Amino acid sequence: MELRESWTTRLAFILATLGFSAGIGNLWRFPYLVGMYGGGIFLLFYMFIVFLVAIPLFSIEITLGKATGKDPVSAYESLAPGSHWYLNGYLNIFTMFLISGYAASIIGTIFAYLFKTAFGTFSGLTAVEVESYYQTFSTNWLELMAWTVATVIIIVLILSRGLVRGVERANKIMMPALFAIMVILMVRALTLPGVSEGLAFFLKPDFGKFTWEGAVAAIGHSFFAIGVAMAVALVYGSYLPKGSRHVISNSVIIALASTLIGIMAGLIIFPSIFSFGLDPASGSGLTFITMPNVFNQMPAGTFFGTLFFLLFFLAALTSFIGAYEAIVAFLRDRHNVPRKRGVWYTGAGVIVIASITVYSSRLFLLADYLSNNILLILGALVMSIFVGWVWKIPNFAKAAGIESPAARMLWTVLIKYLAPIIILVCWIAQLKIGG
Repeated sequence: MELRESWTTRLAFILATLGFSAGIGNLWRFPYLVGMYGGGIFLLFYMFIVFLVAIPLFSIEITLGKATGKDPVSAYESLAPGSHWYLNGYLNIFTMFLISGYAASIIGTIFAYLFKTAFGTFSGLTAVEVESYYQTFSTNWLELMAWTVATVIIIVLILSRGLVRGVERANKIMMPALFAIMVILMVRALTLPGVSEGLAFFLKPDFGKFTWEGAVAAIGHSFFAIGVAMAVALVYGSYLPKGSRHVISNSVIIALASTLIGIMAGLIIFPSIFSFGLDPASGSGLTFITMPNVFNQMPAGTFFGTLFFLLFFLAALTSFIGAYEAIVAFLRDRHNVPRKRGVWYTGAGVIVIASITVYSSRLFLLADYLSNNILLILGALVMSIFVGWVWKIPNFAKAAGIESPAARMLWTVLIKYLAPIIILVCWIAQLKIGG
């Protein structure tokens, strides 16, 4: 079996895990969900879920990895031998594989739009022509798959270099660049004329727009955006050196920074949209239809549009690196598949799923719904029950380095009671609506 690598520094772990968290969930999915579910009220409920549910679950997932030093399936087996809790590890891996596959076309589209924007493809097009271009591109199976395969190859080549020379090094370069680009774009967006309406839509809650469907979307998306129950947090936690401390503080830093990136994305997108009188509720095409229209009307739009899609691409790339790494670690630890072979197997599997979901928009939407509204929520629920009631809080607290009795009591309430109850109530409400 190959030697298992470890993170070289605390900062390397934080940047890599943040790179995974701060991906297409924050820059593609979060803005269009905010637009669909009422703006500020969705943001308010989303933040509520992040603090009370997502951050605690993200913390315990990293702790499960650190405590065992194993892949998701083996981690559950080692903590509860002879039981069936290890099935949640398989569920997490399957969910991550499904997300990696269906969302691969999104990063392919981002990659394409980065080049198309830089070379002026959208310059001079009307709003109708921009939308028509996107509809044509997104249904052109051959072209979209070519861009998707190109991104998969880039990710595979990075991961083939290993944890330290591949994952660590890539995130050390890309994450600072991502933040720098975000700041530039946010300053530009907030200095556009008439941005107050966009800020009000994004930041001011309208309680009349609250829906249970939006609440469940907020739960599922908080898991998607931060990376709960996707196996990556557990795998990245398993790469922490034995004597590592600050597990909880690291988890909180990563989750808050990821959430901040989502908010910064909103502060780029919604002021820009409202400044030019465009529709914020345009669904999943918000980034690829509405934003090119924004940049067409903005001075130096080609430059800022290219920066926007470069930002988007870097965020997606770091996210997918983490997604692939979780699957590769599972293949290596569980099935003795060498890293390089496992990386290529993962890339090939992702391309197969991508080719199917690119061909059928119904299957794409089904995969998105299944992943975010069922599998992630189910995996997180099972994980919270396992840690709270089976592995138990004292063992979790010891592994995480929580010594204060008050802190242990807080984690007991959050993990054993609050997280499962909130997940169940909103999930059942949503299933009733769906029924």
